[in-house]
Amino acid sequence: MNNISVDIAIIINSYNRFALLQECLQALERWVIHSEFKDRCAVVIYEAGSSDGSIEWLQNNAQELSFPIKLILPKATEDTSFAAGLNKGVIHAEIQFPNLKYLLFYETDNQILSKNPLTNALFQLELQKNLGACGFTVRQINGKPAGIGQPFPTLFNFAIGKNLVHRFQLEAIPYQWMKGINGVEFSEVDVVYTSPLVVKLVAWKESGGLDSERFPFSDCDIDWARRLRNLGWRMGVVRSNDVIHDNQDALSTWSKSRAIQNNRGRLRYFQRHRPIGIYIVWPFPLMLRHLIELISVKLTVKDPERRLKLSKQFLELLKSCFRKYEST
Repeated sequence: MNNISVDIAIIINSYNRFALLQECLQALERWVIHSEFKDRCAVVIYEAGSSDGSIEWLQNNAQELSFPIKLILPKATEDTSFAAGLNKGVIHAEIQFPNLKYLLFYETDNQILSKNPLTNALFQLELQKNLGACGFTVRQINGKPAGIGQPFPTLFNFAIGKNLVHRFQLEAIPYQWMKGINGVEFSEVDVVYTSPLVVKLVAWKESGGLDSERFPFSDCDIDWARRLRNLGWRMGVVRSNDVIHDNQDALSTWSKSRAIQNNRGRLRYFQRHRPIGIYIVWPFPLMLRHLIELISVKLTVKDPERRLKLSKQFLELLKSCFRKYEST
């Protein structure tokens, strides 16, 4: 394979998930080299500073895989957030592959098990000129469905919190499946998470990519989807049973601060896209919600360890809400 033939860059953001990294690459190897994608695909891995052996394995053993891997190792002073890593991976791919047309964002907890999902996604992207990105229905390894995206966020849902939103399925995707001429079902979706997701390079470049300064982790893909829609592009998914999204309980370091990051990201989303409406729910209604959550935990959670953990979480949200969930 030479760089001229590559028109699909598979972008992977890697950080301390060694076992998952190996599995996601091995899943690709099982079918890429036996398909028409053998000369069309190349893998670009942004390594954000793993300390679990991932870097050493990529440097010493990844060449044993049957497709080339371009490894990016940032300097210690560089921004290594998820959004920054994805952006830098795309920039590297553009430089390396002059005929690049598509990006496949593929996380370490993903596995694509056959060529069919990619074939079907590319078919939709080529068929629908205003379709900027196409994902897939995904499942866990045990066969249970996994989340693929959501409708655009609402102020009401932000005000009542994720617990009630999940309980009443207020962010369930209203699929409208349509069967195409190739027999594959497709549905438009407001937000498709980057896990995995095929993106037209022209749409990515027009949007400017992820905003790593305002959305380094949480809601980076939701903000990007909103900006993409504002430019006239759409997103959607094809139905598939050959795509896995399952972290297998291998939580990232970022997961430890997920609650504060989620609320900070969502507040920033509404500050950008609903700059006046956000004052309906922030700060006092959100502070009231956090207070209610804190009291509820203390009254209803019986396990002392879990009660203490959740109490600390909601107390920190309550204390940081007025300062926009920013660190002191």
